Amino acid sequence: MDKLNRMAVFATVVTEGSFVAAARRLEMTPSAVSQHMRSLEKSLGVPLLHRSTRRLALTDAGEAFYPGCEAMLQEAQRAEQRLAELRDTLVGELRIATTVGIGSGPLAEALAPLLLAHPKLTLRILADDQVVDMIEQRVDISLRVNLQLADTNLIAHSLTAWPMVLCAAPRYLSQHGVPETPQELVQHRWITGSGHGLHLDLHHHAGETFKLRLAAGQVVSGSMNVIRAFTRNGLGISGQPLYEIGDELRRGELIALLPQWRPAPYRLHALTLERVLPEKTRQALHYLREYFRRHGEKPLANGPDDVFN
Repeated sequence: MDKLNRMAVFATVVTEGSFVAAARRLEMTPSAVSQHMRSLEKSLGVPLLHRSTRRLALTDAGEAFYPGCEAMLQEAQRAEQRLAELRDTLVGELRIATTVGIGSGPLAEALAPLLLAHPKLTLRILADDQVVDMIEQRVDISLRVNLQLADTNLIAHSLTAWPMVLCAAPRYLSQHGVPETPQELVQHRWITGSGHGLHLDLHHHAGETFKLRLAAGQVVSGSMNVIRAFTRNGLGISGQPLYEIGDELRRGELIALLPQWRPAPYRLHALTLERVLPEKTRQALHYLREYFRRHGEKPLANGPDDVFN
């Protein structure tokens, strides 16, 4: 690496025409430039410059050596310029990891304006309900819910919190009855994300809290979409993010239960690997924050007919 630095000094000396001018360009002292040149010539075993009090001239070896050094310096400058463009402009690929539910709805709505405004920016979405390795997958932003930040190298940016809804299909409720109190929930079948069952904290709009320990049901899945599909088909009760089941509730495919009681909200964070971010990542976070600020947490209604009011 020292030789590469000295080659860059040599190319700058030739381009600028003197040690003093090269030192000014490189923000070094003339004596430091001279030392670099002596070390380079010694390592190469040939003189590169004829020195006089008035001017510098290339030796035959210097004439042969200079074009390669100059090309190296220009390529390094172009590489730095390309890096600056990636850092300061919205070009290249932005990689976002997200859950299937967020990727199929809110993410598209949030980032469509960004992509329309910057046609040189491309977006790659890794939609998976399982957590991905951001380093291995070269992910710029990872959207996660109910975050437990085990990796201290990740920076969490809070985006929003959505209400969760306890719901079931009409078919299930016609067979097993509609729970009227939190205590009755333990008698029902549940579809959960863990084979160990579910700890459910319910919060009443008047401030009361009720804690439940529910056994794992006949269906267990780490995918919210899978849990919702089996809930629609009458296999049990599940907790669902309100924003993801709006259509099902309107069509009557799912029924909101105990609307006066709310589970812990569905909290969404954007994770990045660094605090200092490229412009494309900063802008994407800005668009995400603005979208979720406009579509942020809404209180659950006190009755099933008002759940969207």
